[in-house]
Amino acid sequence: MVEKTVLIDDSDIDLFIQRRFLEVYGFSSKLIVYKSAKEALNWLQKLNGEAPPDVIFLDLNMPDVDGFGFLKGFESLEDGIKGKTRIVVLTSSNSLQDRKMAFENKNVIHFITKPLKQSDIEELNGMISKN
Repeated sequence: MVEKTVLIDDSDIDLFIQRRFLEVYGFSSKLIVYKSAKEALNWLQKLNGEAPPDVIFLDLNMPDVDGFGFLKGFESLEDGIKGKTRIVVLTSSNSLQDRKMAFENKNVIHFITKPLKQSDIEELNGMISKN
């Protein structure tokens, strides 16, 4: 179980399903939800000593600032945040180009095509426990 997880998705339905799924599988002791990448970046920029999230689940296809815009903004955050936080792209896209572009960010550890499944959580738990 990780301490703090952030879900970023513009869809209320997807957020509800993802949140519930993570709660049922006991993935994280604290879940924080953002409906926009911009709001999530603003929060990360203003942590002021608060512990950053361990994992961020990030949708790619969002209005205003999309997932790739979030990843670009994430690169400008403090090293303390970038050093601790791992990003899981959780998207409806199954594009190989999207996958390649996502993994260009060193904090992206996994790319999952929705919906989130039990096997995804088990695989993530294994990846996180190795770090």
